[in-house]
Amino acid sequence: MSGKSVSWTKEQQQVIESRGKNLLVSAAAGSGKTAVLVERIIRMVTEGEHPLDIDRLLVMTFTNAAAAEMRERIGAAIEERLQNDPENTHLQIQEALVHHARITTIDSFCLNVIREHFNLLDLDPSFKIGDEGELLLLRGDVMQELLEAYYDTGGARFERFVEVYAKGKSDAGIEDYIMQVYTFSQSNPYPDQWISRCRAELSDGGGGTGDYPWMQFLVGDLKKQTKELELQLTDALSLCREDEYLCAYAPMLEQDLRQLRQVSEAEDFDGLYDCLGSIAWDRLATVRSKEVDPEKKAYVTGCRDRVKKAVGKMKEQYCYAPPEEMVKDLEGTRESVAMLLDLAEEFAARYQEKKRERNLVDFNDLEHEALRVLIRLEDGKTVYTEAADELSGQFEEVLVDEYQDSNLVQEALLSAVSRERFGRHNVFMVGDVKQSIYKFRLARPELFLEKYDTYEPYEDGDGDDKKIELHQNFRSREQVLAGINDVFFRIMTENLGNIRYTEDAALHLGARFAEQEGRTAGIPELLVVDTGKGAFSMLDEDAADYTAKELEARLIAGKIREMTDPEQGMLVWDKRLN
Repeated sequence: MSGKSVSWTKEQQQVIESRGKNLLVSAAAGSGKTAVLVERIIRMVTEGEHPLDIDRLLVMTFTNAAAAEMRERIGAAIEERLQNDPENTHLQIQEALVHHARITTIDSFCLNVIREHFNLLDLDPSFKIGDEGELLLLRGDVMQELLEAYYDTGGARFERFVEVYAKGKSDAGIEDYIMQVYTFSQSNPYPDQWISRCRAELSDGGGGTGDYPWMQFLVGDLKKQTKELELQLTDALSLCREDEYLCAYAPMLEQDLRQLRQVSEAEDFDGLYDCLGSIAWDRLATVRSKEVDPEKKAYVTGCRDRVKKAVGKMKEQYCYAPPEEMVKDLEGTRESVAMLLDLAEEFAARYQEKKRERNLVDFNDLEHEALRVLIRLEDGKTVYTEAADELSGQFEEVLVDEYQDSNLVQEALLSAVSRERFGRHNVFMVGDVKQSIYKFRLARPELFLEKYDTYEPYEDGDGDDKKIELHQNFRSREQVLAGINDVFFRIMTENLGNIRYTEDAALHLGARFAEQEGRTAGIPELLVVDTGKGAFSMLDEDAADYTAKELEARLIAGKIREMTDPEQGMLVWDKRLN
């Protein structure tokens, strides 16, 4: 794609042309993220007095497919420019280099780092990456051996651990807890240190609830939840104040807000506990006028009911006993939690030993071994190796796609290959925290949000850390965007989606589509498949034989058939209805 044939928006142009800064790009769905990223790379390797060689860029993507697509698009763009300027020696070199350019997934990058620096690692050069099925069986064998050993020699401490964590009358579920702790540890740059910090936190409390680090996190989370409830009630109160009938509800909602603000302003758990426990809900005034808008009334009462239910759940979960009793209960779990940490740590050691015996590595190993090549710890401080300095010297810029799905290990690797420690800001990050779907794999969208909150807008000041928002959508019609925005405005909060859905975060129309003959612009439809009992009344009699995903596919296929062939589509729906 040639940049000359595209009309870029002002924000897209800024992303393409920005140089010499750390740049965070918040790119909404359909905002042309990949096209802009490719154009930025093309401009860097073809324009200016001293255009770069493409192998001086490190481009990290999330999947092999994304890396292959980007390489293909960059290669096609270079070829197009070479056709217009066939004698350009630099372009000829880029055409040859693009096949060797560092456009890669994080795993492939780590693998290359390891292979190039075997001399720094205690790793057999002939290792192979285990497939998931093989590794799953190996983890199962290690877990079985671990638990059998502890049943033989674990003693009373292990027995008490089993009593605490086992489900029902069996020990089922213990393996899951151990694996969860192990997995969490592996998402950190230094797993052993992470487990050591967890152990330290078990004894960091000085007798008060506020002395535990994890309690401070809990208080912050509860206050964040309360602020979200305040926003919901504030919206309902604003509606009431503007309505001559519903204004009768205003005094009760104002009192509700005062109580919630006391909770969100509490300085510690003890204060939060007192404020939550003292919340009382006055009965709403009676509004019987036939002139009142029933939808507005239902919205206000429904909003208040949701807030009351949420506060009730908070009380039930976190205020079930006086704080001093809760501390005693928590202290009583210290031994069992410590035992869980011991088991996770020993599982990691045994699993690593089994992998070494078979000369296998997994993807966690790739990241951690690459980190050992690039970083070492001295007296608890990060020291970058000569290999890290050499790599950072190779890359004029490091570009990271889907940055919202990075984890702490990947962030440490990024810092090792960037030039920020040398006073040069050369990291380009693009993503959309609203599309972060890999937190179950321990992605840390908080990394994106931290930069989003601290980087200054591109046009403000002369700082080295900038952000640009691409919020125009060029993929969908206005009706689709309006429907999506309407849903997300209602449900997306900091607790659900990590970001509050505002006008700045919303999808804005970026393209105009020609109206199709014979078609009228309608409103979006939400297609729902109920996979519970009695779920198949709208489907064929044999629908119970299909999985949930298959049912979704059939429903979508039927809708597409209806849109492309209305007569046949109606027959399909008639069959299902009858």
